[in-house]
Amino acid sequence: MAATCHAQEDDLFSKNLQKRYNGLVTVRTRAIKGKGAWYWSHLEPILFQNQDTGTAKAIRLRCGLCSALFSASNPSRTATEHLKRGTCPNFNTGALNTGADSNGVMYKSRKFSQLALPAPIPQLAMIPAPCSPEPMVLSPTTPHLTQTQIKTAFDLLSDWFYESCGSVSFSCLDHPKFKAFLHHLGLPQVNKTYMTGSKLDTKYANAKRETEDKLKDTMFFQLSTNGWKTTNKSENSADIDAFVNVMLNLPNGSSLFHKVLILGTHNPAVDYIKEALWSIIIEISGDDALRCAGIVTDIGNVNSQALRELELHHHWMVNLTCQSNALKNLLKDFIRKLPMFASVASLCYKITHFFSTYHFPIINTCNHHQNLSLGHIATDISVVENIARSSHALRQTITDDILSGNPDSREIFNVIQDPKFWEQLHSAVTLIKLIKATLQEIEEEKPCLGRCFPLWEEVRSRVKSWCISFSIAEKPVMELVNRRFLKNYHQAWSASFILDPMNLVEDCSGRYLPPFKFFTSEQEKDVVKVITRLTQKEEAAIALMELMKWRTEGLDPIYARAVQAKERDPVTGKLKVVNPCGSRLVWETYLREFKVLRKVAVRLIFLQVTTSGLRWNRSFLSLVFSKSQSRNAIDRAHKLLFVSWHGRLERREFMNDEENDLEIFGCQDDETSCQALVARPSD
Repeated sequence: MAATCHAQEDDLFSKNLQKRYNGLVTVRTRAIKGKGAWYWSHLEPILFQNQDTGTAKAIRLRCGLCSALFSASNPSRTATEHLKRGTCPNFNTGALNTGADSNGVMYKSRKFSQLALPAPIPQLAMIPAPCSPEPMVLSPTTPHLTQTQIKTAFDLLSDWFYESCGSVSFSCLDHPKFKAFLHHLGLPQVNKTYMTGSKLDTKYANAKRETEDKLKDTMFFQLSTNGWKTTNKSENSADIDAFVNVMLNLPNGSSLFHKVLILGTHNPAVDYIKEALWSIIIEISGDDALRCAGIVTDIGNVNSQALRELELHHHWMVNLTCQSNALKNLLKDFIRKLPMFASVASLCYKITHFFSTYHFPIINTCNHHQNLSLGHIATDISVVENIARSSHALRQTITDDILSGNPDSREIFNVIQDPKFWEQLHSAVTLIKLIKATLQEIEEEKPCLGRCFPLWEEVRSRVKSWCISFSIAEKPVMELVNRRFLKNYHQAWSASFILDPMNLVEDCSGRYLPPFKFFTSEQEKDVVKVITRLTQKEEAAIALMELMKWRTEGLDPIYARAVQAKERDPVTGKLKVVNPCGSRLVWETYLREFKVLRKVAVRLIFLQVTTSGLRWNRSFLSLVFSKSQSRNAIDRAHKLLFVSWHGRLERREFMNDEENDLEIFGCQDDETSCQALVARPSD
């Protein structure tokens, strides 16, 4: 038994090491592209494996200049101690793209990491920090670059600038350090009109042409919009406009950026949403609105009337609300309507208020931001999670002596010493993590319409397991889950679930048949209703006959197994479908005997059910799209956004650099936090 436990622990340790190694490699790759810390060009993560089992056993950082190995726990500290402080014998401090303060301490400029130029380029002069005792060695001449090299360099610079849209301001181009950097490379200064004028126009024209070519080559598309709710405003803050992100999902699984729609400062009405969505469809599809297979958006349950009305007037469309949004709303339901959450949150607020009032730093207060867009509920979650992260230190270090002299300390001390409070807090945080993990999976996998039923079934299963683990009454919790499911349910879920070969089930005779046995009688009727609505009147009867054939004959086992084949992802360790487009391709190529039903299937199967993906720099959007800006400035901003997100979507790059770094390196050390907590409050 002990051997089994040790084996499980070793396996978990190995998986965690592999995950961290993959994260470090990702950060290094992005940094080398110019989107991270300077030192990653010199440090390389190395994964050591057990020779007998092949499992990961250690991670080290290798210096690419001298091959020395270091712990991978703190790359920034390693860079400071080994590179900046002169420990590495082969590191040239003058060639580093940094500045220095008046004390000769080197510092990095995160915005301008490295600019890749074509070889050969003369070696730069070694320039030590100001006040350094080392003599200054000047290069006899400034590096001389050809016009081709200069053009290549500025092409790379502009690409980086456009794709860092909003993170790097135009004013940075005039920064003295950046100008000095260009001078030492032998490059001329950057004219801002170069970046915002003809260069941007050319980039935009190329990106626009590529987008239009892809759109012409596809039979149909799905309109995806998110951002319909205005940002919550804090007190004394100015109005912040709401920006709707408009994208196009294609049957091959790719997405195209279209534009940003500016709403203003108020939540839009149903009629406005309906007119805006339809005008965008006409703008994209021209005279052939049938090419728009449907819409997925995050407008919420109140304004979903706009989606229903569009479906009513345009029978070929399937309009869906975002399932990421639905799960966020489910989390809100838990927090608002489960008494346990209300009790735990109230006590966490009291603890937080007490320590902030009496100047005790709360332990581990850094918030792992998940961009949940939960409004005020996000504050409740943050407070609960912060106290949970501080649980060990609070219980081990808070005593009567530390809290003596504070009039409100008795209640707080009793709460901290109460095991029931910590048990309830643990259960609350576990449920929050459960929903967040599901949201993360949705964002990574971007499920299609046929996965809605399995998605919600997985949520039910996880929530039921949570109830059992923490002895929570199952009925009221599951009522909230089922209520939220019904609010988001669409008849097309049933039809797509039945038509998607991914969901076929093998029967006792070896045939793969659609899973009607899992449906209620109402859901079976929904299948018929949707298929009938999506076909021409004269073809409806044929479609239903073909549906009966599909129900009884199903799909050839060879093709079914090929569609459902999965392999383990080497990075995450999760099983993933080998051919994500296999379901649609089977209907388009093999199941040609279904003359009408196949037309319905290929339109339904590719539809996505979530709008998550893009991360906006809202301060940048608010600035460039403010009412004070000219029409020309707003037009330039639209082009900049288009070029930026066209490139990111090509690389399938959705996360912010800050989010990646935060996920990998996390919060401060617990020991440091504990020391801060036990300090006496200030008088």
